[in-house]
This record gives sequence, C-alpha cells and structure tokens, in this order.
Amino acid sequence: MKRLISITALALLVVFAMTGCKKSYTITVKSNNSAWGTVTGSGTYKDGETVTISAVPAQGYFFNCWNDGNTENPRKILVSGNAEFIATFSDTPGGGGGGTEGALEVSGSISANTTWPDRGVAVDYIVDGRFWVEGNALLTVEPGVTIMFTGVDGGISVGENAGLRMVGTADKPIVLTGPANNPNKGSWGYVWVNSNRADNQFEYVTFNNGGAEATVVDVPGKLSMKHCTINGALGNGFIASGTLTAFENNTIKNVDQFPVELWNYKLLNSFGNGNTYTNNGHNMIKMDCYWLDNEGNANAVSFRNQGIPYYMYQGVNLQSTQDVVKVYEGTEIVFAHNTDMYVGADGMLLVEGTASAPVIFRGELNENGSWGGIEIASTRTTGGGNKIVNCTIKNAGRYDEAALRTIEENHLTLTNVTINGSSGYGMRIYVPVNWDNDQYDFSNYHVTASGLTFASCVQGNIYETNKDQVYSSWPGNKKRK
Repeated sequence: MKRLISITALALLVVFAMTGCKKSYTITVKSNNSAWGTVTGSGTYKDGETVTISAVPAQGYFFNCWNDGNTENPRKILVSGNAEFIATFSDTPGGGGGGTEGALEVSGSISANTTWPDRGVAVDYIVDGRFWVEGNALLTVEPGVTIMFTGVDGGISVGENAGLRMVGTADKPIVLTGPANNPNKGSWGYVWVNSNRADNQFEYVTFNNGGAEATVVDVPGKLSMKHCTINGALGNGFIASGTLTAFENNTIKNVDQFPVELWNYKLLNSFGNGNTYTNNGHNMIKMDCYWLDNEGNANAVSFRNQGIPYYMYQGVNLQSTQDVVKVYEGTEIVFAHNTDMYVGADGMLLVEGTASAPVIFRGELNENGSWGGIEIASTRTTGGGNKIVNCTIKNAGRYDEAALRTIEENHLTLTNVTINGSSGYGMRIYVPVNWDNDQYDFSNYHVTASGLTFASCVQGNIYETNKDQVYSSWPGNKKRK
C-alpha cells in the first residue's frame, strides 16, 4: 500500500513539473478614459491559455473598439506573450474608434507633402467626403493614428503622381473606420491608390467596416501591403489591377464578397506568406482575367497555396513563350461554370503537387461537367515540357468533352494524376499510328503517364482519337473498355 502511495505521489509530482514549467506572460487591459468605462482581464497567465477581456462602459457612454481595431466585447485572447489592450470608450453611440473630442477635421485635397501625426486622442482626424492626395504630394500617416470617415462617400484617393504612406506598428496600428453612429459594414468608402510611387506603403493598418461600394482597398497603381487587417465590407476586401511589391501577413475577414480580387496574373508572384482569410462571403481569391499575358516577363506566374482556393472567374489562356504557369503543392484552383484552362502551343503548365499535398483543379459546382477542363496544345520542350504531378482534376468534361485534352505533338509528363467526375471522357489523347501495320508508334509520342486514376467518367477513361478507341487505362497496356 505504501509503495502504491509513493508511485501515485511521484506521478503527481511529474505532472506538476510538466505543467508548472510553462512560461507566464502579463496581459494588461486598460481604458482610454476611466470615467467613461472600466475593463477586466488583466493578469498573469500561462503560455497557450485562453483568457477573456471585457470593456464595461459607464452609464451614458459606449464601447467602440480595442486599440488594434478589434470590436469584439467580451474578447477571447490566446496568450503567447506579454500584451496590452486598450479599450476605447466614447460619449456617442456606435463604432468609430472612440469619441471625437480633439479630432482635427479635414476635407478636400492636398498638393504638398503632409504628415498626420498621432494627436493623442481617441479619433485623430475626421475626413468629410473623399480626401484627395494630388500633384506630387506624399501623405504620411504616423503610428497610432485613427481616421474616421463621416459617411459612405468617405475615403482617400491618391492621384497618379502622388503617394500615401501609412506605416503603423504592432503596438500602435493605424485605424481607418466609419462614423461614430454607424458601426455597420460599408459605413465608409475605400482607399484608392492610382500612382506607381515606391513609397506607397501600408503596414499595420486596420480598415474597419469600409467597402460601401466594390471594395475597401483598390490598387490600380503600386503598393506594398504588410501586416494589415481588413475587417468588414459590403463588397470585396482588396482589389488590385496594378502592381504589388509585397502582400504578406495580412488578414481579411468578414467581407460579404471576395477577400481578394486580382485583375492580372502577374500580381500572384507578389503574394507572400502569412496571409489569412476568414468568414468571408466567397472565401476564395478571385482572378478576374482570362489572358495570362505575362508581358515579356521570363518568370513563371506562380500559384502558391494561400490557404484558400483561387477562383478562375473567366478561366485562363496561356499563349506566348513567356506564358508559364507553375502551380505549387497544396494549391486548389476553382473554375467558374463553363470556363476552362487552355495552354497554347507556346505556353507551358507545370503542376508540382506532392503525395501529401496534391494540387486540385475543380469546378465551382460539385457536379459532373461543371467546367471544361484543361486543354494542352503546348509543344514546348523546355525542361522536358509540360508536367502535371500529384494532381486531381474534378467535375470537368463540359459538353461530353474530356477533362484533360492533349494533342499528338505534346511534350507532357503525367505522374499520379486522378481524374473524376467528368461528364465526358477522363482524357482525350492523340497517339501517332503507323497505318501500315495499324500499330501505335510510341517512339514518336512524347506524352508519358504513370499512376493515372479515373473515377466516374461518364463516356470512359481515355479516348484515343487517331484510332477512335476508348481505353480503361493507357493504350500501351492494350486494355480496352
């Protein structure tokens, strides 16, 4: 009995030692005005612990947001380090990031370099209507600034030679928000960057409840955007048709349409790591373009796994010798109804999935034939030609066509490719035939396949056009349907 008690005590000591060795961190919760509201949740907590912080407004006052722009109250925090949260209270109802006492009202335009510093009040600047940065002016917004727009027409527009630099810090983000009496999505308009200046830069900026029209941030010019948050929009979160020098560690959430819409494929190469997209109406990156048109750029256009699918609203067409698409492991590409991917004679497609993280091409609708599929007419031989490795093609074969279509002159390697749910054939191929003996001439054929799998292909697995034959597996195996 004593031995059992000793073992139990030893086990408890081990458990205590294991749980007691976790780091502890300090969570500090403050009020911007203790007369207007109080807070709870300060304390020392273990690493990985979830704690709740709360803001309690005094009678006649209102909670608006925390210092990082978050409006949740009470709010759950995952402890991972020392952190400070400041509750902003207001003497007016609604959102908006706090009371407006001490705010500087601005409107119209500027045409000379201007800096908006942190004024040390809940709302630093109130912008009435659309504010224009014109000429060669640079507007610099400093860390900790809160900008409130007065209505749905509010926003900032940057002319073709002007610039906008909004660079906050993790501790002092810049916040753009709507009027105090409208905490709803779309309570203000958008930020429009139309210039190609290198100093267009957004870092640690929170955009709350903008997007009264199509989007919250619209970039026909050039922009670097890092560590920013777009929270809430009636339309999209972010639209770009110009140039992105960086796009990384951004969060886009709670928008009614798409978190991101891109109007040319070259923008994909600027997408870095750490971007997150949650609770959006259509949680995909929308590609609103058809021609790849790589404009003489020798670099491949790269589809990298961003954690959500890419949505090909118009399909995609690769034609020129500069048109190379590279799809990395774990990426999912979704095609709108009746669209497809066409790889022309000079284009090239490189799909590089892995066994644990395959690439997926699928239709928007979960039904056979919801999109056309992939047609490869490329004769490129660079690096061995086109490659599709560890990939699944779903729901293609529109109009009884094949999900994957090739030509006799292709240079193409298929490895571990699964095709399912085609309303037509799984594949359409053209194998050279020696008509003197009615045999396939594989010595002049440069499409190789291994690990092909088919399921639910209505017309059959492989249709070989030259001999008008349907096969259940690669025709070299002589197994017909």
